Amino acid sequence: MTTLSLAAYRGVATGVGAMAPLLRGLGRPGSAWRSAMSGATADLGDAAGSIWVHAASLGEMVAARAWIETLLAAGQRPPLLLTARTERGLARARADLGDKVVARVAPFDLPQLLRSFLRAAAPWRLDVIETELWPHLILESRRRGVAVVFLSATVSERTRSRLLRWGLAGRNVFGEGVWVLAQSERHAERFRSLGVPSGRIAVTGDLKAERPAEHASLGVAERPAVVFGSLRPGEEALAAALARGLASPGDRALVVAPRHREGLEAVLAALERERIPASVRREEDRGRAMRDWIEGLREGGGGGPRVGVLATLGELPTAYQSAALAIVGGTFAPFGGHNALEPAARGCAVVVGPHSRARRARGRCALRLTGAAEGAPEVLSLLRRADDVARMGEGAARAAAAASDSAKRSLRALERFGLTP
Repeated sequence: MTTLSLAAYRGVATGVGAMAPLLRGLGRPGSAWRSAMSGATADLGDAAGSIWVHAASLGEMVAARAWIETLLAAGQRPPLLLTARTERGLARARADLGDKVVARVAPFDLPQLLRSFLRAAAPWRLDVIETELWPHLILESRRRGVAVVFLSATVSERTRSRLLRWGLAGRNVFGEGVWVLAQSERHAERFRSLGVPSGRIAVTGDLKAERPAEHASLGVAERPAVVFGSLRPGEEALAAALARGLASPGDRALVVAPRHREGLEAVLAALERERIPASVRREEDRGRAMRDWIEGLREGGGGGPRVGVLATLGELPTAYQSAALAIVGGTFAPFGGHNALEPAARGCAVVVGPHSRARRARGRCALRLTGAAEGAPEVLSLLRRADDVARMGEGAARAAAAASDSAKRSLRALERFGLTP
């Protein structure tokens, strides 16, 4: 069954790949679609023979940046090859890493495109951040003798079950030439069930775990904001309830950072329905320092809710620097939750919903809510207890420091596996 399913997948993908020149023309010039429907491009030559790091989207770019900086510090010569699946991820890569990388959108999982890409790039190792379990990405890399390493690796139970059910797992895909550096033993076990040999798996933690930032030691009184980061659909009501509760003079400003553009529109619509005024920070507003913008929200509310909405790319970490408390979006519905370690590394007390993966943080540095409906009163109550907020922020920074050695552990694991120069 597995062999037949894999053969069917390869056959369909090969047929689509044959039409890639035609399909490429359906995208606008410079679009992610056109890049993904392309194999070799001239820019790959600048990073030929290097390591290929692949991070699917904006969220994985935090881990990719940490990993690339680790590789460069360990002696790897720039530029490295870095690919993403989205235009936002690509923009973040270029903004954060500049000429340290050659960055482009990764090809679709079509064998002809990947063969052309691999011939031009000639990487000697492919480092995949978190979860991108595409069969041809793995198979075509293995075919050219390129070691495939899943770093900061995760795989959900749903994805694991789907791959097994569809016959796109087993040693034919995940056998020789594949290694896994998993975030946790739970994820390691799922990769074992997909066919990765136990001897090629190590648990090295989460690459998104940054060391505490310079501003992590700021006291609660010096933090004028509450930040709702990476908000996802269904969480707008909680943001509006928090805005209503932070309406009194002297309260902190609320900064909401939607995860996607459709989320931006949903948040603005929810605030408008509640007649809550909001200031939107757009790309053209970057000239004003984030701290000054937040202070302006706090001082200019006229007694009403003081809410700022981030519509910029990559400024959420900067907003966290001014936050006494951070609410992690994507944790109040089964999205899997976003990175709780990002605000923790900036000394924020952390609030998560019932779907957060940050289980170990509860009680030390995080308040876990059972749902969005009752969330606002609990958060507002916590904000009135400055000592508790300070204790949680200090605990969050310690937790981030303890988790931040993943890159070093990953490098040591690669050395044990014989996958370093």
